[in-house]
Amino acid sequence: KQLGGSLSTVSASHRLQICTSDESQVLRRAAVTPTAAFIGLGGQQSHREILGQLDPFNQSTRLSSSEGKNEASAADEIETVEDDESADSDDEDAEDQQPVYFPWRHESMPPTRILEKDDFSGMPNNIQARFVRRLVACRELNLSAWDAVPLPFFTHEWEDDLAGNFTAAFGLALEELLAGVFRGRVPVNNDTSKDENWVISIDSSVQNEVDDDDSKNTLESNEYLSSMFDKKLVAKYQSVNPDNLHLKLTVRPVEAKLQHIFAVPLITRDIVEKKPHLEGSYQKIERAFAEKKSFDEVKEMTYDLANEIGEEDAYNRTVIADVIITCSEFYQLRDASSGLIIQGMEDGSEEEEVVHNVRFEVITEKNEGDEKGRKVGSWKIVDMDDLLDGSVFY
Repeated sequence: KQLGGSLSTVSASHRLQICTSDESQVLRRAAVTPTAAFIGLGGQQSHREILGQLDPFNQSTRLSSSEGKNEASAADEIETVEDDESADSDDEDAEDQQPVYFPWRHESMPPTRILEKDDFSGMPNNIQARFVRRLVACRELNLSAWDAVPLPFFTHEWEDDLAGNFTAAFGLALEELLAGVFRGRVPVNNDTSKDENWVISIDSSVQNEVDDDDSKNTLESNEYLSSMFDKKLVAKYQSVNPDNLHLKLTVRPVEAKLQHIFAVPLITRDIVEKKPHLEGSYQKIERAFAEKKSFDEVKEMTYDLANEIGEEDAYNRTVIADVIITCSEFYQLRDASSGLIIQGMEDGSEEEEVVHNVRFEVITEKNEGDEKGRKVGSWKIVDMDDLLDGSVFY
């Protein structure tokens, strides 16, 4: 799981209805060199309503005296037992009838908001505003102002490196995710021998026998997986019942492009988890400025937020990036009991070209001592194909 490099290395829906030497130096400081994987990812349950049982006794019957009371008592006991048995039976039926579900998007076009260049930052969506956000993010990654300048028909080397490393991270994380969903009972193949890219493939109808100890490494207890995916995204897959579906999936990356990148000052996901009332606080400041155009009010709100966060965490910032990964893909989801295809492609179909939008996040900190620049942490996947609507916390 070590891919090399001096820093931490990468470990990286279903149709929802649901360079120069100077430049090299800069890239090394940002940990986005093409030869070393920099991304330290090392770092629904539907239920059935239980219906009440109809009273099996004729309510018009009038029981008299002690005989009536005894019969009524016996009837109540019988009804209670029947209700308990019926409830147990309904619970079993509900489990058996849990709908086939797997969060996956198999589409040839990215989500609409990507086409509209909406990065879910909550900030103005125009050329100037997007450039400012990109500039701040580059500074957080220890890149130069020149690296932030978007040019037509041209991508900077750091963008290609970042997108390539994100793609590698996505492959490793997807492999671990699928293994966790099926509790280690289904082989997940990761072929890295072709064209220097990975190919993930799985057919959950073919299962291995595993020891009880091996099958315990589920999504909930998989620390390695937790270092790659945010827990909210992992939770999206915890409701999948691997026993009622057959998943056949092959994912082969073709190309990747960095779509958005921006930084959020002051606030991080960890801070919001500790202080839930701060969720959305940064976007509140943005909305206040958009409505009143008052720099004084924005300044006051920013100071208040910094004081609430505390001096220890006030220098932390979050960098968020969207990458579009184009893949050649086969996807099929079957109902295990009926064998019917619920979603996806017919057997024997050729792989289709699809796109996946994968959202990454990293925390940057102030360097200790006299060292310049920012300390860049470990990237983590926080959303895929907007399953969590960008997993916005700020």
